[in-house]
Formats: sequence, structure tokens, C-alpha cells
Amino acid sequence: MSEYRVLARKYRPTNFDDLIGQEALVQTLSNAIERNRLAHAFLLTGIRGIGKTTTARIIAKALNCLGADEQLQGPTIKPCGECHNCKAIMEDRHVDVMEMDAASRTGVGDIRDLIETVHYAPTNARYKVYIIDEVHMLSQAAFNAFLKTLEEPPPHVKFVFATTESQKVLPTIVSRCQRFEFRSIPAPLITGKLKEICEHEQIDADENALDAISRMAMGGMRDAQSILDQMISFCGKSISQSDVLEVYGLASSGMINQLRE
Repeated sequence: MSEYRVLARKYRPTNFDDLIGQEALVQTLSNAIERNRLAHAFLLTGIRGIGKTTTARIIAKALNCLGADEQLQGPTIKPCGECHNCKAIMEDRHVDVMEMDAASRTGVGDIRDLIETVHYAPTNARYKVYIIDEVHMLSQAAFNAFLKTLEEPPPHVKFVFATTESQKVLPTIVSRCQRFEFRSIPAPLITGKLKEICEHEQIDADENALDAISRMAMGGMRDAQSILDQMISFCGKSISQSDVLEVYGLASSGMINQLRE
């Protein structure tokens, strides 16, 4: 029996086409790759559950994809997902793509250990990619230790920072990055994605129920998928708006309109 995966992990985007509501980022990266104007550092900011860490991994794939025939010579905006680089990156086991959680590794010693590896050439990839999640959690000393390396990194190195609180990141760090502000995903787009998931999972979900879930998610796709996961556990194969309202103690728009009258 295969291990169960929550919907947020099972339907995590694997390429730029799957990203919802982030057209500016995709367009910028497309032009940068086409014109060979890739920045050495990216700062991804926005609310929780909107796809920042996932996008960081997709960027790493785009930089290092070899193509399905493993003959691709440069970065691509459409990583194949089939070459050994793409697979290893998405499975978090690529030796040249390092992820660090700054919430648990905040000290200057952690950053110095990372910096010591920067000057070594990549083993199997075009670029060594350092993904640092919740970068705002780094200490002042850790940020300061990063400055020189971030200003003049080796040509084979790219940094991708993700944070929910960009105002806590040192301005000297921000100024060295290409910044992308992730916008809250509109509720209709979230509803459309939830419909696709329900069809794939063979769940009969009332559209009003999905609309209610989308509004509760407040712009975050992961929250919406987690709520849908819970509703499937509660309802089984059929989800109605009344089920959602009952579980979360909400009022329908019809009830609110009646009160106004």
C-alpha cells in the first residue's frame, strides 16, 4: 500500500506553468533566460503557502535542466522534469542544490560553513544553488557574514532566498537581490485549482463549497489544499457548502444577506 501524501505535497507545482497568479515572475525569468541576464540572487517574498519555496526549487531546475535527452546546453524556462538533475532537485537530493532553513540555523557559524563551500565548482550541475528559507530569521552577524559573498559570488553560484517578512531582511541584502513579491492568489483561481484536484481525486464537490474554502484560504494555495484535505476526511467523496460551513462555523452569503434585510 502506497504512503498517503497530503494534497499540498501531492499537487505541488513542478514547473512555471503550474504556478498560479505569479505571471510577473514567470515573464521576468523567461526574458532573463532568453537574454542571458540571470541575476546571481533572488528574493522571493509573500504570505505563507503561496509557493515561494516551491518556486525556488523550480528556479533551481530551470538553471540546471539537461533536457529529456540530456543534451540541453543552457538554462530553460521549461525544465523537463525527466533528466537526473530535475528529478534529484525535486526529490531534495541533488548535491549541488542546497536548502537551508534559516529558522533553525540562524547563527553566523551556519553561514560561514555555507560560504566555505561556495567557491567549489558544482559536481553535476551548471550552477550551485543555495536556497535559504525564512531568510529573515538569520541573525545580524549572519547577515553581515553574507554581504561580501552575496555582492561578488563566483559565476557558478546562485542564491534564492524566501521569506514571509521581507521588512526584517537587511536592506543591504535586499539591494543585492532581484526581488519578487508574490501576490495573494485570487479566490477564483484557487477555486479553479481545487476543482482540478477534486476531479483527479474523484471527489464530488459543490462549487459553493470550493468558493467558501478559497475565501477561507485568504490567498494561500497551501491553506486551501489543507482545508480541502480536511473536508475530504470529514465528508468522504461528496462535499457540500453546508459541510464546510458546519466544520468551520461560518455563515453563508445568503444568511448574511438575510440579516442585512
